[in-house]
Amino acid sequence: MRYSLNYLGRSGVSGGPYRSTLAFQPNLGREPVYFDGELRDPLRFREAISALHDVVIGDLRFPKKDRAAYEAFQAQKALEEAELRKQLLDQEMEKISRKPEAPPANLESEFRRLHGIYWQKRRQWAWELMREDPELFRHLVPCDPIVTVADDVVFFECFAKDESSYGCLILDRDGFRGKQDASVGTTNVDYSMRLFEHFQTLRSYRETRLKVDPRGFEVEVEGQGDYREEKIDLPPSWLRGFGQISAATALPSRTVQLDVDVIYSLLAHLVRNREKRGPRSIRFELAPGRPPRLVLEPWEVVVESRGAPYRGDKPETIKVWGRRRLLSLARVLPLVERVEVHLLGSGMPSVWVAYCGELRFVLALSGWTANDWTSGGNLQLLSGEWQPDPATVERCLRELRSERALTPAELAGAVGTDVSTARAAMHRVCELGQAVFDYSTGAYRFRQVVDVELGEAQLGPEPPELTEGRKLFVARAVTVTSDAPLDRGRRHVMARVGSYEVEGLFDLDRVLSRASCGCSHHYKFKLKKGPCRHLVALRLTLTVDDPSMASTGIGGAR
Repeated sequence: MRYSLNYLGRSGVSGGPYRSTLAFQPNLGREPVYFDGELRDPLRFREAISALHDVVIGDLRFPKKDRAAYEAFQAQKALEEAELRKQLLDQEMEKISRKPEAPPANLESEFRRLHGIYWQKRRQWAWELMREDPELFRHLVPCDPIVTVADDVVFFECFAKDESSYGCLILDRDGFRGKQDASVGTTNVDYSMRLFEHFQTLRSYRETRLKVDPRGFEVEVEGQGDYREEKIDLPPSWLRGFGQISAATALPSRTVQLDVDVIYSLLAHLVRNREKRGPRSIRFELAPGRPPRLVLEPWEVVVESRGAPYRGDKPETIKVWGRRRLLSLARVLPLVERVEVHLLGSGMPSVWVAYCGELRFVLALSGWTANDWTSGGNLQLLSGEWQPDPATVERCLRELRSERALTPAELAGAVGTDVSTARAAMHRVCELGQAVFDYSTGAYRFRQVVDVELGEAQLGPEPPELTEGRKLFVARAVTVTSDAPLDRGRRHVMARVGSYEVEGLFDLDRVLSRASCGCSHHYKFKLKKGPCRHLVALRLTLTVDDPSMASTGIGGAR
């Protein structure tokens, strides 16, 4: 998707010795959003926004080798090999015939000195390149961060370079003192390495104002020397990833509360130790009525929590991967009062919410570092309803755009439907990048990732397992052989879909928590990349055949 960013000037920090203004230049191509308020605690904001920066530049993917360059090298080497072999052999034979000389006495110390100079210059060159070459930085950050001004909060969102981590910094409007000038809405803000360096100059003895500059929308930009327009290519994976994480935050999950010392112990061990073999997961051992127990593999290091007990109804063990991305929390850790972890399941995404008084830092991680939100999650396949009524989706979106923030119950009452149907509709709205779920308030917030309507042309095609599952459902290839009710409204269902035997455990909202199938997709990925086509077809069959779902308008008749 080709997307234009229009800025007047650059974001930065300005002011004298006792007053600073942190001014963000908004995208002139979007709705006129502005904000101007004095921060109560500049140092807390500095540390939190710096932690968000660590998410923006994060890229822990293992770089794939370029085989073409290697093959070209091998071809060139083959042409010169015969001549080089003879030349090197003659040189070595001459060296052997001479008496070997002893190495210099200061060889080791001189090597360390020169080695240190090399790495110092290399790091300096890397930082200068990022500061002086905006085009290169565009490769590091696919799109500028998004800032949303709401009636009660101001929050910044960003996506990591490798698209495996999402960061959100939420700042209560109570975190500002005095009068605030604001216009609610969402826009992109100009961001650069220089701005990050300016963050580090914030001090507690300086009056600091956070400003999304409203003048940018009032001036005549034609002929302005500092007006600039940038056209960037937003990859479909970036857009779909933002929608996936927005939808994932509202999926059913296990909530675990951790004290600060638990997070500190995890990060300290990861910094001091490097695993040489797998598994490389954090194992959550959860027991009802007892504080959670975390185990770092493969060392089997146990971190006991002394905080709130787990409120689940049964013992459970959940593993999450990609744990080194949690180091983004290190900068904000001194501010943290408590941490909530929302676990979607083993190998599935996790959401870490750090509460810091008037600040909340949200870090969402995909199942593991190489598993981005787009190709790895397919989280829409784990949602309760498969295709909510488009009319209900439109009514929910229209109501949320009007009220800006609504809980699922409030949304259901406003559109005249039940909570389950409202959640299904909002799951679709979030996938399209029109809303995000706020854990602290339990409400959906209206927020547009970009100012255009997103469809398949921008987001890319839907997952093939979902498409093929619908085909099996329409072809009536599902035969249910057993449907046993369990406690708390759950159902254990066994069926034959085509030539495969499948079984699944569904809850009241038709959310699939456990399953088995003999196909290659399920054998390889289980539920880590979403249900296979046979399980999708089974769930669609249960949804349509269930009388309780007939009034929701979901699914339709076969």
